[in-house]
Amino acid sequence: MCRDYRGGVLAGDLCEDLCVAGKLLFQRCLHYNRGKKVLQADWRGRPVVLKSKEEDFSSFPPLGLLEGEGGQDVPEAELLLMVAGEVKTALGLELSNSSLGPWWPGRWGPRWRGQLASLWALLQQEEYVYFSLLQDLSPHVLPVLGSCGHFYAVDFLAAGSPHHRALFPLDRDPGAPGGGQVKAISDIALSFLDMVNHFDSDFSHRLHLCDIKPENFAIRSDFT
Repeated sequence: MCRDYRGGVLAGDLCEDLCVAGKLLFQRCLHYNRGKKVLQADWRGRPVVLKSKEEDFSSFPPLGLLEGEGGQDVPEAELLLMVAGEVKTALGLELSNSSLGPWWPGRWGPRWRGQLASLWALLQQEEYVYFSLLQDLSPHVLPVLGSCGHFYAVDFLAAGSPHHRALFPLDRDPGAPGGGQVKAISDIALSFLDMVNHFDSDFSHRLHLCDIKPENFAIRSDFT
């Protein structure tokens, strides 16, 4: 990835920390299956997760506009239309230009080819599109912290497990034996109920949660 970044093939706001400053450091691989890769890393002292549906940048079909010498001269309206089309393919949602804010850089810099190629690779990942669209609309969706090429970063949180007595790893409040954990459990339960109600009734398109299991839910420090 860093070789491709230096060559202008890919770009992203995390690439400099990963490839130059050494402030995004790999810790361990959390999941690898049929190309999908989930990595734990340390970003400026903050634990994060780097995710991609494919291991290699070249595994994503390239954007046809970049195959010729042009690209930067393509009308912005045409690029916006292509982005909206990719989102519709992924999620079945019709987007207006005003909904493209999370992805649109405003203007292309000297690495515009890498920027556009990286954006296209990210837009082919349904989870990235989902997180990006909903991060300002729901407290129950992980915000995307940044990206480099086809990898994007989210916070590393305590995930659930069927092996935990209360599904999630909880620390007891030393000042009140048992009480701290009881409050935490009730806060988590209320947050789940809020999430279900929110997803079911607050959007013009109802959201369906699939693959329900403790490992696919994570808890923040405030028990949301």
